[in-house]
Amino acid sequence: MFTIKRVTVKDDFRDSSIWDCITHRPDDIVIASYSKSGTTLTQQIVNLLVNGHDNFEYLHDLSPWLEYTGAPLDEKIELIEKLQNRRFLKSHLPFDALPYYPEWRYICLVRDGRDVAVSLLNHLHAIIPEIYLTSPLKLYNISSNFAEFWEGWLETGKPYWDFFEFINSWWQVRNLPNVLLVHYADLIQNKPNWVEKIAKFLDIKVDAECQEMILHKSSLEYMRENSEKFEPRIFQKHQFIYKGTNGRWQNLLTQQQIKHYDDMIAKKLGTACANWVKHGGALPIACD
Repeated sequence: MFTIKRVTVKDDFRDSSIWDCITHRPDDIVIASYSKSGTTLTQQIVNLLVNGHDNFEYLHDLSPWLEYTGAPLDEKIELIEKLQNRRFLKSHLPFDALPYYPEWRYICLVRDGRDVAVSLLNHLHAIIPEIYLTSPLKLYNISSNFAEFWEGWLETGKPYWDFFEFINSWWQVRNLPNVLLVHYADLIQNKPNWVEKIAKFLDIKVDAECQEMILHKSSLEYMRENSEKFEPRIFQKHQFIYKGTNGRWQNLLTQQQIKHYDDMIAKKLGTACANWVKHGGALPIACD
């Protein structure tokens, strides 16, 4: 039987103990990621697989960020307990901070840290000023200069959490049958293949008509046109679903900064994991 030592995470934005407040359901799905790694896209794909439509007003009521401390706990738990099966709940926690049930399905999105950082800086500056000034973010002096922001984020993960610790926790359990690691670059480059893989992982059958619907309603164009369904209400309109592309860091980082990242990710995660995080592709099975 698989066992893991559970850790507690409690910071300005997350409290892992909130997961213990919900009633366990055997068919629950967890969609986890480091921020800006394709979470909302995957939530929409899973929703379309599970429910067959997106006739909801707001995705984040249907698939809430459970451990987020910025929402009233009682209201959040009441909302979650009223959700119909199958629930698919969002998390930004490392694997070992979540409750583990063999019957649950855990999907973890991974993206190259350089792409994460570019998207994250845009994300932070898209927050409505009134919201920004009443959140823990006001405690951080977030530079609008990417090179300056990059150095602090790479070393600490601030204003959020450590990137390498998050990735490593999920990498360690990549071979569990109820854990699926999805690289964002692979997902957007070959979405039909990954819709099939996610469907199979969730034991959901998808025919050609259903897949066509999923591909359309999870497209960047569709989600932008229907942004009110997907954009958290703390963001300026049409700023949350942004470019969705990779590689923009190439014109923003110096060769020295890129080398520092290469050295650091290899040291923190090991060669196999580091290469996969940077490039995607087939997931290595053997340990370093």
